Amino acid sequence: MDAPAPATTPAPAPAVTAVVDARFCGLEATAFAVTKTISLTGRDFTVTDAAGAAVMQVEAAVFALLRKSLLLDAARRPVLTMQDSGYFMDTRWEVFRGDSTSRRNLLFAAVKSSAFQIRTKIYVFLAGNAAGEEAPDFVIRGSYCDGACTVCRGTSDAAIAQITRQNTAGGALLGRHTYTARISPGIDRAFILALTVILDEMHHHR
Repeated sequence: MDAPAPATTPAPAPAVTAVVDARFCGLEATAFAVTKTISLTGRDFTVTDAAGAAVMQVEAAVFALLRKSLLLDAARRPVLTMQDSGYFMDTRWEVFRGDSTSRRNLLFAAVKSSAFQIRTKIYVFLAGNAAGEEAPDFVIRGSYCDGACTVCRGTSDAAIAQITRQNTAGGALLGRHTYTARISPGIDRAFILALTVILDEMHHHR
């Protein structure tokens, strides 16, 4: 008589990192295309999934004292607001919940380590960071010029997402960049998509 097959232990669920909302944390790795579209501001984006379906939109404010963009979900509900803080050469952007820019709704800040960079390094500080922006919660590093950046936790080298940029000749001339955001299981997709847009904003001053 054959021995019974050993019981298999199911793989543990990935740890969830919810910066914006747990509803944006998937259990599987995902990839999205983030494409700048022709618009009045030149700073709108469409986010599409692997099947080519539009799942989110980014709309930039036309008339605003500070540059500001709104991330909308598939039902066009505001998810978060990204706003340039007015620092030199777009070196600091702040992100707020929904369509607010109130300090009580601050989610995180993305800070470029220097205005002029050969190698990309952007620090991300969550609103509740107890270190007062001394120790980043996440870091975007790599080379934007070469079209490849990774998002890591704190000082770790382990990537939780990769952001790559592809340019066609015509698209580059029009400033219509397309990014691919590959996101690890359990990581907040809205968070990574916001970082992708901010990465573009920091490297294309207007």
